[in-house]
Amino acid sequence: MNHFQADPPGFRVESGVEALGVRIAYEQMSDRAQPLSPLGRLYLWATHRLYNELAWSYDLAAWIVSAGRWDRWRRMALDYVAQQPVLEVGFGTGELLLAMAQRGWPAVGLDLSPAMQRQTTTKLRRRGLSIPRLQGRAQHLPFANESFGSVVSTFPAEYIVDPASLTEFRRVLRPGGRLIIAGLIVSLDVEWPAWRWLNRQVFGASSASPLQRVEQHSVVAGLSMQVLWRDDPPWRVPIILAERVP
Repeated sequence: MNHFQADPPGFRVESGVEALGVRIAYEQMSDRAQPLSPLGRLYLWATHRLYNELAWSYDLAAWIVSAGRWDRWRRMALDYVAQQPVLEVGFGTGELLLAMAQRGWPAVGLDLSPAMQRQTTTKLRRRGLSIPRLQGRAQHLPFANESFGSVVSTFPAEYIVDPASLTEFRRVLRPGGRLIIAGLIVSLDVEWPAWRWLNRQVFGASSASPLQRVEQHSVVAGLSMQVLWRDDPPWRVPIILAERVP
């Protein structure tokens, strides 16, 4: 079932949206240079659990792995929202949607996971808020052309580097609109061989970094991209800004 509550001003929803089952985005990509290691497979298994039956624990898990910085990193994306309404793709447990509602911004959320939809519904009800949300995939956005001033995605799975997703983001952005991606990677700003080894084990070797892949596909999709690095010592968080080329 698609979750949609009310038409916010300034955009239209296309009809015929297909409800899809949850499927981890990494399985949809074909440009990985080598098979995943056991640690990589364990990471994907854990991620799948957090987006499904363990969605209730997602916020706690994120807080633990980031030493309490996760929400700060996520909110960095909002510093670069220049136009509204805003579409958040992969809204997870709804924290950024809540932050936008507190600022009075018209926002819409899209997430494939029914479990995350339920978590967000619970949070919104507790606060007496209603924010339009749909269940769907980034590769097939159920919105009309030029519906949004900004598209935001934080800590996304690999759907974010799928050319089909970037093409869809450009389609629903208004002229001059901006795609904002925060937390595609998080870099440890120290020379720590163990950290590099762990990353290789979990994510595998690739001919191009995630940032390079987004840039390559953005150009093809008609988006002009730049990367801004935000420091939160000892971490560095890249913020990708990709504006729609007229």
